[in-house]
Amino acid sequence: MEFYFSKSYSDLPEGIHLIQDHVGTNFSSPWNDYDYIVTFNAILIKNKETSKIGEIKILVDNQVNTSKFFLEKGIKLDDGKSSNITDVLDPSNTVSLASDISFYKIINKLFSAEEATELLSGICDAGYYYENYEVYKKWPGFDNSLLRQGTAAEARIKKGFQIATGRYAPESSFKIEIDSLPETFEPIEFNFDNQRELGVTNINLLIGKNGTGKTHILKHLTEIITGIEPSTTSWPYFHKLVVAAYSPFETFYTNNDVIELLVNKYAPQKLVSRELTKSKRRRLLKTNKYSYIGYKNDSGKFQLEWPKEYSAKSLIKIIEDDKLKSLWLEQSRFEILKNTLKISINFDALGFKSKENKNIIINEGFLISPELFSKNVDTKSGICFFHNGVEVPLSSGQVIYSYLIPALAAEIEEESLVILDEPELYLHPNLEVGLISMLKNLLKKTSSYAVIATHSAVLAREIDRDGINILKRSASGTISVKPSFETFGGSLDSIIGEVFDDYSESKPFQLVIDKKIEGSTDHSALIKSISLKIGDEALAYITSKLNPMTDTIVFEEK
Repeated sequence: MEFYFSKSYSDLPEGIHLIQDHVGTNFSSPWNDYDYIVTFNAILIKNKETSKIGEIKILVDNQVNTSKFFLEKGIKLDDGKSSNITDVLDPSNTVSLASDISFYKIINKLFSAEEATELLSGICDAGYYYENYEVYKKWPGFDNSLLRQGTAAEARIKKGFQIATGRYAPESSFKIEIDSLPETFEPIEFNFDNQRELGVTNINLLIGKNGTGKTHILKHLTEIITGIEPSTTSWPYFHKLVVAAYSPFETFYTNNDVIELLVNKYAPQKLVSRELTKSKRRRLLKTNKYSYIGYKNDSGKFQLEWPKEYSAKSLIKIIEDDKLKSLWLEQSRFEILKNTLKISINFDALGFKSKENKNIIINEGFLISPELFSKNVDTKSGICFFHNGVEVPLSSGQVIYSYLIPALAAEIEEESLVILDEPELYLHPNLEVGLISMLKNLLKKTSSYAVIATHSAVLAREIDRDGINILKRSASGTISVKPSFETFGGSLDSIIGEVFDDYSESKPFQLVIDKKIEGSTDHSALIKSISLKIGDEALAYITSKLNPMTDTIVFEEK
């Protein structure tokens, strides 16, 4: 297998070609990764046909510009367009890593296992040469260029080679422990188990009263996974982190926030790319393995109508990505989205409004050539649902579905971690059931996981007790406990009572009954007069107040 560094995409010899990422785009120069020029597009030329493999970063020890190194050391071909670098690529001084996990999936589709091994060894893939990892980490530029995406980059190192050769199987069960919270928090452990016989545990819940730190924990989780803060324990590797929060008061990081924080962490003060011009931000967003979904727009400003616009842009992105990734997708993301939304919305077609306010129904032609149709889409009008050609009106809860689910489907990748902050806001309990059903379907289809902060007993009923952390205040701070009973399929009364600490809270109806008791001299007459006016719980309460159990019951073993 021959490897080349090339300056264009036309008239190339057979082999693997590395072309700088700006070639064929509107950008005038290659991407600067904190003073390192290491980004290329890899393509395969075979039988005069071109197949795009994907974006890859290649770092040479003690070199800041890999392209210059290739030009200096490679063997130039007569046409001047390419240099043969097969013998230049040496794992003793070169390491590479794909920018996205799809790079390895495409290799798996284009090549046999033997050819994939030859390709990754030839290109000095960090996963193939994992035994050199500790050496690579000491090279200048490795951390802040190849590993800039934090755990997502580490995931590709761990899994890329196995995926490319068809030998990868996701972990079926694992735990995540956060022990780097402030001293007022006990360590928090999340448990995921896809081998559970009844109902896989791919969702974990954080439950607690306001002020117990649910959102603080979720935000710290995002900091660890993105690489903003270091992890003190060994974690599984997620390919992407997606955060969704539809609250006007949330403080989660936007995409730009994460970029700013990572630049401040990794980039020296003199670095030109610290200025983050609009075009550089756009390119950073393209490669960053973090996505924010909520009311804050691309500029980080609260915008009430933004989720509607974002959902339409997400649907277009899904269709465009399906076209690009059709080679290796087992099921299109568009079909997954439709099937997921149909769980709670009755429709047979999705679409948009045109800029002339006419209906655009997504048909086969749209899916084949989205670029021809999407230009006329009014994304600010959001997504439209149709049944028999007639637009379907949505309830307020279904509108939230139409915002959240398309955005998640567009941003989620295989083995992602999704963080949701109180997604049940604005939802009727019946719609909460639909939400958890849709979310579980999407997570299953993408082998992904979720951590949810919630006040919903309905959501808790769908998660087993090992996947629930109840946060409570103590004298020393916030502690985490598990429910004392199985919550999966459990009684809502029991869940509300223990999990949401309802048993220990005084209820307004109890105060009303207490006053009635205080003013009554005939308790039998009191019960008779109000028994038809109160519910079972209130009736049990008044009975317990009037007939308190004074005897102690002792159970003796035989």
